[in-house]
Formats: sequence, structure tokens, C-alpha cells
Amino acid sequence: MSTDGSDGGDHGTAPAPEPSGDGRTDADSGSGAEPIEADPPIAVGKYCWEEFKREYHYDENGDPPDDEPFDPASYLGFPPADLPARIGAGDDAVETLSELFEERTVRVDPDLDEDAFFSTDHGTTTAVTRYDLERAVPQEKKSHFREVDRYWVNKPYAFVVIFHSEKENEKKYYLIEPHLTPLESDLREFLVGKLKTAIKYSDDEIVSEDGSDGEDIRQAVIETETHDLLERYDLYADGARPDDGGLLASVRELLGLGKELLGIDETDEAASEAPGELQGIEARPEPAVLEEGSKTLTEHQIEKLLYFLRRDFIGFERIDGIKHDINVEDISCDGYDSPVFVYHSEYEQIITNVYHGTEELDEFVVKLAQRSGKGISKRSPQVDATLPDGSRAQLTLGREVSDHGTNYTIRQFKDVPHTPIDLINWHTFSLDEMAFLWLSIENQKSLVFAGGTASGKTTSLNAVSLFIPSKAKIVSIEDTREVELPQRNWIASVTRPSFSDGDKGDVDEFDLLEAALRQRPEYIVMGEIRGEEGRTLFQVMSTGHTTLTTFHADSVGEVIKRFTTDPINVSKTMFTALDLVSIQTQTRIRDNKVRRNKSITEINHYDPENDEINVQDVFQWQAETDRFLQMGDSNTLDSIAFDRGWDRDRLDREIFTRQLVLAYLIHEGLNTYTQVAATLQAFINDEETILALIATGELERSLEDLREMESVEIDIDPSKEAMVPRPEASEEILEQTGRILEEAEPLLEEYRDEELTADVAEVLDIDPADDIDVFGPGPGDVAETNDPGVTGIDLDLDLGDTSDDDAATTDGGVGAFGGGADTGRADFGVFNEDDGEDVPDLGDLGGDTPEFDAYDEDGEDVPDFGGLNRNDEPDDPDTGGFDPDTEDDGP
Repeated sequence: MSTDGSDGGDHGTAPAPEPSGDGRTDADSGSGAEPIEADPPIAVGKYCWEEFKREYHYDENGDPPDDEPFDPASYLGFPPADLPARIGAGDDAVETLSELFEERTVRVDPDLDEDAFFSTDHGTTTAVTRYDLERAVPQEKKSHFREVDRYWVNKPYAFVVIFHSEKENEKKYYLIEPHLTPLESDLREFLVGKLKTAIKYSDDEIVSEDGSDGEDIRQAVIETETHDLLERYDLYADGARPDDGGLLASVRELLGLGKELLGIDETDEAASEAPGELQGIEARPEPAVLEEGSKTLTEHQIEKLLYFLRRDFIGFERIDGIKHDINVEDISCDGYDSPVFVYHSEYEQIITNVYHGTEELDEFVVKLAQRSGKGISKRSPQVDATLPDGSRAQLTLGREVSDHGTNYTIRQFKDVPHTPIDLINWHTFSLDEMAFLWLSIENQKSLVFAGGTASGKTTSLNAVSLFIPSKAKIVSIEDTREVELPQRNWIASVTRPSFSDGDKGDVDEFDLLEAALRQRPEYIVMGEIRGEEGRTLFQVMSTGHTTLTTFHADSVGEVIKRFTTDPINVSKTMFTALDLVSIQTQTRIRDNKVRRNKSITEINHYDPENDEINVQDVFQWQAETDRFLQMGDSNTLDSIAFDRGWDRDRLDREIFTRQLVLAYLIHEGLNTYTQVAATLQAFINDEETILALIATGELERSLEDLREMESVEIDIDPSKEAMVPRPEASEEILEQTGRILEEAEPLLEEYRDEELTADVAEVLDIDPADDIDVFGPGPGDVAETNDPGVTGIDLDLDLGDTSDDDAATTDGGVGAFGGGADTGRADFGVFNEDDGEDVPDLGDLGGDTPEFDAYDEDGEDVPDFGGLNRNDEPDDPDTGGFDPDTEDDGP
């Protein structure tokens, strides 16, 4: 601003003085002050004193007042000559304020766009903001807290920030929810007391007309009653009253509820007003939040109160936000005055900013037990419970059996299970191990996952259950629901405790197993074996029912010992009904806690002379190199080949095609539960179609059609799927999958060179009568053309029985498990135990393989299991495969 002033106000609107080269003006300040230096220098067209006088000093006609000389000091509040000093002091204040800002604010991720983070999908501001983050972190910790990660767990009400404390050198888990002022907290307590007398929680009283779950109705009742109370006590600010639209109308319309049930009166409905939306600064601390004397509530305050009321009445109170975090595996509070700890899938055990008061902790544990249908008291201070969302909880009340007082541990239930692709990308299993398990489970081999607590047994069980054919009938038996299967022909059985103090009326694993035998299952999936029910399970297994289960033991020897001694006491001869044991472990590699499959072991036979069970490792994990070793031939694969009537090349092909499917899903990044489950089940039902889709690059486009198979129900909430922390494949795994896909090119080329059948064309949504041509450099671009110059894809696929033996093989075979048919592919992480050389095969059915009879199509003995070519000549002695110019003439 220029320092030009009027010397008496008797001049007209004189032109603004021109600045000199040094930034000074020749105008009189009006108070006798010397011209001062402006910073930045005054330039023509900039706002100066003359313009200021026109706006604030001259009258409406533009004339200076007669009796008032212009005095800049009266407007500035100080002599104009002090302006440079004032500006300089401002510069110093900026530095001081910057230091104060750094000291008193949280160090957030500088690359994070907070405006985008605190915006909803509709462009409005979230209920919880940066202000709430600042209030959640104590002032003394802000200087040494550095943000590591931030993500929403219940948008727009709660998010999580992972901090690294540079002072304590540890990470912290901070749950950030809307901050309540003391006045708002008192009002919340008042509303809680009033609502307890107005809300009924019994399931038979709060249900919708169609008998569905009443949580949405309870939420609607809470909101309606709260608005009625606020209306009754005249606590609404202008524009904060609710209208009849929004959530209440949606819930009422969805569930067919009358207005009477929700407490909505016609007069209230007519008088209601539409609430305004929270935008930008409006969602920041507003005057009503900061003024303790405010007598009305804004919409933002009402929304915060409603969130806490819903959280406390319907959710899990203080830990509700943590319960929404899909990255958390376990939640625990160890006693009075103890913080809540969580086990995070990425940051492991980590302390949180959530605390329970002494009385509050007791009440919370009692509430958890009651919501699980259990009772807990000082007489019975410990309870194992299943929460309404399926999570497992161990609850302890008081100091009777715990010196630190009431405590709880909650094992989170995952709505969206992990898949075999996740286990490979985590390096829990190798790709070759997973293909081996796939073929074994699909061919009804029983399997036990054994390991310590939190070693990944149930996660692995859920993942490999995707290998069970959808046409098979499945019965699962659990005491806590953890198994999730996409197959529709599945009976999910759960134990039930007695309603009395005795055992009368309870339904345990024995009862469910007995019932399962009458349900004629082909697969029995048992959540966990803990005691004598294991003996019954092995009896079921020995009658030909394929069983998948988990067991607590850290080695194969320990598994055998615990099963064959009291209290389970399975006879050793009966134990051999089990086919495979997978040992899981949780360990550390380069300071990271990881889960690994220590070994996959075959249970072969019982040796009566030495009174021992013969076992054989198929794969072993080497901790030194973090790689999986292939230990030798597999009797399980021999048995599968014998039962299916496969020769060696056919066995190799079956193994390799499953490796190919897994490799393709990993390489193309198709790792969601829907994508993996649909692909695996479709492959089991119709192998040729999936290989054709892979060959033409059309698999991803066809997944929506594949997931709608009638025997499979894949209904995953996309929002929950988006929150699942799926691991990315490492460069090493991508390199391996690339080698498999490259090796599969001759096989896939066969599908590109054959005519599409009607079924495949229907999946591809094209006319099978037209020519299908490939354009461009890749095989994925499929189009229709009549151009004779373009090579067509003639896929003549047999969509019938997938056990058809007329399967083409490439030169030298394509399998990784048949010794003579190995193509030289370098298998990822599979080495010889003795010299570290690559193991060429696993399922070589020659050599020491037990002899059995094989017949040709005329019923004559076939001397060589490897199969004969069309001219009845022996297989190629070097490769063990068929002549590439001939066709398989196996059984």
C-alpha cells in the first residue's frame, strides 16, 4: 500500500504518486512522516493510499471531508514509518509460528492428499477430519510421531493411522474417530440413558416383516428416537433438522416398515427440513463445537452423536473401528488399565490408543458374552464364545483367574477368505506344492494341516478347499464357523453347547460326525481336531470319505504320536487312511514374521515288524535359503495315476496344466477371491474351456459368466474384497510364472489352431460358426473376420468328461513330475537335497514304482505303463514321451 496522504483533505482526487526507482513515493503521509520503502515496491496498477481514500475516506460523491484531514495512522493503528519494522517482525513471527506448528501438529505423510482423503465419494467432507486426528494424538507425542500408513476402516466415521515413534522406536496403531467436546460427551451420556428405555434388543421384537436380521431396523430406531429427543429438547440449530429422506426412508422402504414402528409421526414428517451437506471448512471445528455455551446442535454435531450411539448400541463400542479393520487378525485387552493390542497382518503385534475403564471393561466383556448367547460371572469367569459376526472370543471376568483382571482376546473372522494364489504370493507354499495339493484334493486324498497357534492352518484349509469339485457333496463340522466354501452342495454344521449346567442337550463333534455319515458326503471338512472326535474321524476316513482338517502339532512325528496315543488313540493301521500331512509354521525371515509350509509328507503304510508308520516327505522348506525342496517321487501321484488309469505323460500333463492355470492367474494379476474361485471351479468342471480361454487371452473377460455356474455360489461384496490385503507376486515368482507360460506355448497353440465349439463360443459371447482370427502381436485379441489371409483359430474342444485320455502332448512331455517327460523347465525353488541340482521330476512312475496291470482298449496287457505309440513302439527312451507326430493311445 502506498503511504500517500491528504494534507488537509482539500484536494480532489489527485492521481496516485509515481514510485521512484528505490520504491519510495513523494507523497506526504498526512502525519508528517518521511516516505517509507515499500516491500514489495509499489507498481502502477497496485492498490495504493489514493485508492484506499476513495474507498474509505472520501464521501459518497468522491470528495474529501472538509473537517477531517487524512491520517494513515488512524487506519493502520501505528505510524506509517513503523510499517517496515512491523513487516519485519511479521517475518520473524512466521518462523516462530512455523516452529510452533511443527511442534504442535502431527507429522503426516507429505505425499498424502488430505483434501481427497477427507472427502466422500459424493464430494462432501467426512465426519472425521484432520482436526480429530490432531485431538487424538497427545501433544507431547506429536514431536516424535511420524505417520507411516493411513487408511479408512469405517468411512466416513473412522480411520487408522500407523505411527512410528522415533523416541520409542516402535509403531503405534491409532484409531481416529470424531472428537467430542465435554458438552457433547455429556449430551451423549444423556441420550444413552434415554435410549436404553426406548430401544428393545430382542430379535423377536425387532425384526423386519420378511424375518431378516434386525440390525438395520435397530439402527433406524436409534436414529429416530435420537431425533425425537433432540426435537423435544429444542436442540436443533437452523438447518440441522432431519427430513424424511436419506437413511430412514431407505431402510423403511427396503424392509417394508410402517412409520409407527420407526416412531415417525405425520406432523413431524411434514415439519422436517432437509439437512445441508458438510462442505470443506464447514466440517472443520465450527463455533458451536468450540463454544461451550452453545445451546443448539449443528448437523455435524448430530451426525457425530448418531455415530457414537450406533457404535455403542449396535457395534462393539470402543473397538468397533478395529473390528472393521480387515488387516487385524486378533484384538486383545490384557487386563484393567491395559491398552488394546492388535495383531496386524503387516505390522504384527502393535499397541493401540484404545483403553477401557475398569467398570467399562467388565461391562463390555459381559455384553460380549450375552451377545454370543453365553453367560459369564464370577462363578464361571471364563467363556469361549462366537460373536455375532463369526469371530471367536475368549473372555475372562474379574481377578478370580487373572491377576490383571478382566481380559478378552478376539480372533477376527474374515468375510473374504484368502486363496491359493495368495498363499503362493506370500511364499507360504511354492507353486509346485500348490499344484500337487490341487491334484491330490481333487482326487480325494485326505489331508491334515498341522502347526502351532497362528501358523496359518485354517487359512490354508480355506484356500485349498477351492480345489474340491463343485459336483461333490461337502459337510463341514466346526465348533466356530471359520470355513467358507463357494460350493453350493455344502452342509455347514456347527456344534452347540448344552442349555443346562450338564451335558444334556449339547451337540458335539461326535453327533455331527454321526449325522454326516447319514448325509452321504464325499468330502468332510473339519475345522479342528482337539480330542476323542479324532478317532471317529479316522473311522470315517477309513470308510472312503475324504477328509480335510487342522491339528495342533509342529511335526509329522508329533502328529502321529498325538493321534495314536490317549486321548485320541487311533490305531496305527487305521492312521494310514490319512494320505498327506502339511506342517505349517510361523517364523521370522529378515526380521519379518512370515508363515511357511515346513513340509508336505505322505503317510504310506504301517510296518508291523517295527511297529511304525512309514512316511515320506514330498516337499521340504529350507530355512537357510527360504526355498522349497522337492524330495523325490510321490506315491500319492502314483496312486492317482493308477486309480484314474493315466499313463506317465497324462499324469505329467494334468500336473502341468494346473501349474499353468495358477501361473496364468498370478502373471495376469487375477487374484481376487471371485476371479480365483471361478477359474479353479470352472477348470475342474471343464478343463478344455479354461485352457482355450487362457490361450485366447479371454479368461478375464469371461469370469463374470464363469462365476454364475449353478453349482457354485460366489457372492463377495466388492467393497469388502477391495479391503482385503492381497499380496503382490515377487519378481522371482513372476519370473517362474513367465517360464511356465513360455513352456506352455506349444500346448496353448493347439487350442488356438482348432475350431471353437458352441460351449466355448458361448462363454466368449461370439458366434461359433464364424472364423475366429487373431490380430496384432498377441493371442489375446479375438475378432471375427472373413479375410482368407488371416489364420483362423480352430478350437475343437471336447467339453465332456475331463478324464478323456486323448490329450495331446508336446515333444518330450509337459509335466514337471514325470522324470522322462521333463522339458528342462527350471522349477522355482525346487532343488535336490544332496547336491543342490534341479530335481527333474517328482512323479516318475517307472523305476521303483509298484507294478500293476494296465490294459489297452482290447483288454490286452500293456507291458509298459508309459504307454505305446500308434505303431506299438516303445516310448522314446530319452524323453519318456510319445512321438510328437502320434497321438496318445493310452487306456
